[in-house]
Amino acid sequence: MNDDVESSSRRRERGAATGWTQVVAVVIGIGLLAGAWFMSRERALTIFVVSMDTTRPDHLSAYGYDKDTTPTLARLAREGTVFTHARTSAPWTLPAHMSLFTGLTPDLHGVQIDFRVLADGRPTLGTIFHDAGFDTVGMFTAPYVHPRFGFGRGFDFFERCTLEPMVYDLPPQQVDAQSGTRELISHKEVTSRRAVNSALRLFTVRPTDRNLYFLHLFDPHYDYRAPPEVKKLFVDPDYHGPITGEDLMAHPELLRPDMPEDDLRALLANYDAEIRWVDDNLAKVVETIEHDGLLGHAMIVVVADHGESFFDNGRFGHRLDLRDEVLRVPMIFWGPGIVPEGRSVDDDVALYDVLPTLMDYADIPASDEIYGRSLRPLIEGKGLPQRACVASLTFLSHDADQLGYLTRHDACVLGDLKYVRRVRIPWSPAAPTEIDRAPLVDSADIDVFDLSEDPHERTDLYARDPNDPRCLKILRAVANEEQHQRELAVRLGAVAEVNLDRGDPLEMIQQVGYFSPVDEANQSAGSVPAPGSKPAAGAEGDGR
Repeated sequence: MNDDVESSSRRRERGAATGWTQVVAVVIGIGLLAGAWFMSRERALTIFVVSMDTTRPDHLSAYGYDKDTTPTLARLAREGTVFTHARTSAPWTLPAHMSLFTGLTPDLHGVQIDFRVLADGRPTLGTIFHDAGFDTVGMFTAPYVHPRFGFGRGFDFFERCTLEPMVYDLPPQQVDAQSGTRELISHKEVTSRRAVNSALRLFTVRPTDRNLYFLHLFDPHYDYRAPPEVKKLFVDPDYHGPITGEDLMAHPELLRPDMPEDDLRALLANYDAEIRWVDDNLAKVVETIEHDGLLGHAMIVVVADHGESFFDNGRFGHRLDLRDEVLRVPMIFWGPGIVPEGRSVDDDVALYDVLPTLMDYADIPASDEIYGRSLRPLIEGKGLPQRACVASLTFLSHDADQLGYLTRHDACVLGDLKYVRRVRIPWSPAAPTEIDRAPLVDSADIDVFDLSEDPHERTDLYARDPNDPRCLKILRAVANEEQHQRELAVRLGAVAEVNLDRGDPLEMIQQVGYFSPVDEANQSAGSVPAPGSKPAAGAEGDGR
């Protein structure tokens, strides 16, 4: 009997021990789950990537402009990190945005001209963040950010925020006939409010911990059609001349190097109003982040795809050349609790550095198939080795004998030194891949500028003395960057494809003003097309 009592007692003790073990296990399990939830909340991150089209930093009050064009951006700059020497990779929308989306130079992503699309399988902003578990949403407002080129890949939503269809939304048989009309319409729509509101509505109904939102805001591009209440902040009420900001594409004769001074002031005032209109709409994004309690878990990065020339060197527009008025762009990172406050960085950085920087903050592993580099060390005050920025411009034209050719511009900037090279090679629509075989090293047309003493790029050091130490320094930087690109090109393989399935590409380019029977090489820096004529690709008045 005593044995039975002892056995029963031991069974009770073992049962009690087992019960406590189970309790402890449950407590530990709950703790682990709570820890995992807490860690997931720590990893929660919402990123807004904002691209302001055609925006010069020297027209932003955030960069010291004397007119109050950007109170929202000025706040983001005060509370975040601003880059003072950021440059685009190309002076027009398509290749510049492709660099933003891929972290590659135009030569490496290959989408340098209107009929090129990104090769299938090439990682982009959308695919990289989608694969990392982010909810991905994009809003675009101009034809050259259309999914047709590959921008929509990886996005759960990639929405056109225009009332009218774009040229690439049309059936192929309508493209040639309507390209010019669609282009004019795209310049007339005012889209910032629609794009921001559409993004924020989706943000409200799709609450997740990891979000990537891309906003392309086209309004700073001409035509300049800010609402009247915004225009009156900048436009002189006593001005009654022909420059209203509207119909600029339809009336290029209004825009010329010798235009009256009050007309030029009106042009700039309307441009400033467009920037303010975009800034006012961006304020809603900041308000939403604050209202939803996302501070510490949200970032905004604001950039531009390119700047604009207001006759700084004799011409109006962009897709002209590689002068700094079209290459310099704003770049601001904001994120209280993530991005240091009140930091200004003077290092040379480029649009293709944005993607690897955002990957770094999102804990997405770096890729050796990206040309850009993370700027996070610079943002956090740790420094990075000096590195040159590169840009390029390729466009089509033909001469009086109807011989087609490519004109190719390359630039490399290292500190105050800037290198520019121009080449021209024969080209035929029958061999569209010839664009990839433009010479990268040898050229008879090279300029070198010292921007510290010649900010308007008018004194060519190379022509004066090719052995000037400044010339030799920037030439070494050019050689290093080209070697880096060649090495990466081998790893990447094909990055772009020719897409000729939407009508005649040359006819379409001509319709929107990017192709002309004008020999661009023979135009002076101050020349503009005759009223009613098509500007040369890269001449005054061209589009995106």
